[in-house]
Order: sequence, then C-alpha cells, then structure tokens
Amino acid sequence: MAEYVYIQNYTRNGAMGISHVVFDQIAAVATNLVSGATVKENPNDFFRLHKPITCSIKNGLVDVKIQVNISSGVNVSEVCLRIQEEVASALRMMTELVPFKIIVEVANIE
Repeated sequence: MAEYVYIQNYTRNGAMGISHVVFDQIAAVATNLVSGATVKENPNDFFRLHKPITCSIKNGLVDVKIQVNISSGVNVSEVCLRIQEEVASALRMMTELVPFKIIVEVANIE
C-alpha cells in the first residue's frame, strides 16, 4: 500500500500527493549526477531487504540518509558536500518541501 505526502500548492487550488518512493528516487538521481559518487547498490539483494536511500517526511521537513560508493582519488568531503547540495536542490525544486537533514554515508571506495 502506497503512502503519500500531500502538499498544498501556493495557489490554494488543491493538494498534490507524492508517494514516499518518489523521494527516494529523486535523491538517487541527484546523487548519481555528482561525479565521483554512485548510490550503493548490492547486486546480491534479490528481495531488496536493504535500501541505500531512506527518506522520512514529518511536518514538511525531509530527513534523507544516503549510502554511496566513492571513486578513489577524489576528495571525499567535497563529494559528500556536493551530494548534499544536489539532493537538497532537487527536493526543493521538485516537491516544494525544504530538506531538513541530509546524511551521506560512504559505504565503499572503488
């Protein structure tokens, strides 16, 4: 069963429902746009018991936790900062919600 976040738009003509899965997908696309980083994927997870991106939404504030693989030879702190900026920008632009906290965990160095 899908859970939705309902957002009242600025014109007050109605509400928009966004599935929780969409927030994960927006964060994944924004993370993969940053050079030197990819979202951690485990090819052995047949049933997808572990998700590399977790988003929780409460009172219009979004908490995002992302596990990434970083390429060797890049500055890890700069790449993580760019991931945070990309995800925050994408969520603000696509959903009108203000991100509250974005945590980037380095799972692997490739």
